[in-house]
Amino acid sequence: MQAIVKAQRAPGLTVSTVPKPVAGPGEVLIRVRHAGVCGTDLHIADWDAWAQGRISPPLVVGHEFAGEVAALGPGVTEFQVGQLVTAEGHIICGHCQACRTGNGHICKNTRIIGVDRDGAFAEFIAMPATNVMTLDGIPTEIGAIMDPMGNAFHAVLSADIPGSTVFIVGCGPIGCFAVGIARAAGAAKVIASDVNPNRLALAKKMGAHVVINAAKDDVVRTVLAETGGEGVDVVCEMSGVPAALHQAFATIRMGGRVQLLGLPKGEVSVDFASEIIFKGITLYGVIGRKMYETWHQMRRFLSSGLLDPRPVITHRFPLAKIDDALAAIRSGDAGKVILEIA
Repeated sequence: MQAIVKAQRAPGLTVSTVPKPVAGPGEVLIRVRHAGVCGTDLHIADWDAWAQGRISPPLVVGHEFAGEVAALGPGVTEFQVGQLVTAEGHIICGHCQACRTGNGHICKNTRIIGVDRDGAFAEFIAMPATNVMTLDGIPTEIGAIMDPMGNAFHAVLSADIPGSTVFIVGCGPIGCFAVGIARAAGAAKVIASDVNPNRLALAKKMGAHVVINAAKDDVVRTVLAETGGEGVDVVCEMSGVPAALHQAFATIRMGGRVQLLGLPKGEVSVDFASEIIFKGITLYGVIGRKMYETWHQMRRFLSSGLLDPRPVITHRFPLAKIDDALAAIRSGDAGKVILEIA
């Protein structure tokens, strides 16, 4: 089969012919129709310090996908050939304390497809049946981005949203998804900030009531003005930029909640007394998707029409055009980038 491979410990990805996987015991073989390209794939392609310390080539990359069931391994009875499915890309151990207390999303033994084992930028992928989710009428183009969208669902819906004021800091694809989720979940006002006008336009399409260009406008003053001087109830920090983190702490109301998803590149200096403790705020670190609470929430929002994420999808490429897909992400102007595989 054709696949996108990290062939060696050097920059670049190649489109190669590799053996087609088979469905082993407890596994499902999936014919991939669509796959989402994300920043992790860019790190691997560029062979940065993170990739050098994590990736062991050769490896089929890609961890966001959807397709149809092609074959069932021994012992799998809950799926049928031809069903449209997606899958949770974090494969957990099921035995550690986190897994056994309903917190598998922070399993210390997690192995990620396209990072720790062969991934989804391929015509076929074999996945544990426990990770596979039926799409229930959701198109595979949308199913392919449920992995990153799930991060946004986790960030937003683990806070109390109905009737709340919500500030989304950073309008990359996950931030834009978060805007739409907050609106769908009943937020009274959704404010979004970014330095990129194109991303702010996407946030507006996803339902932001107010957008702030952080490169030109006073973010803190604008948010406080929009909330009667009180600050917002919930901040979802999606950028990891130090200045944006401080804006999150400055704009949250007393006793509010800050959801932290963005990853800073290094240490960030925080005044714990004035920014956190004296304000009585709650901080929540967001990693991956709750298994499988987030998936069930997400599937209901999408299948019912409460959320339409398609405005965030800005680019589509065939598998062989992975370099063009990565270039679109590097440009900073893309929303979500999709590979059309089958």
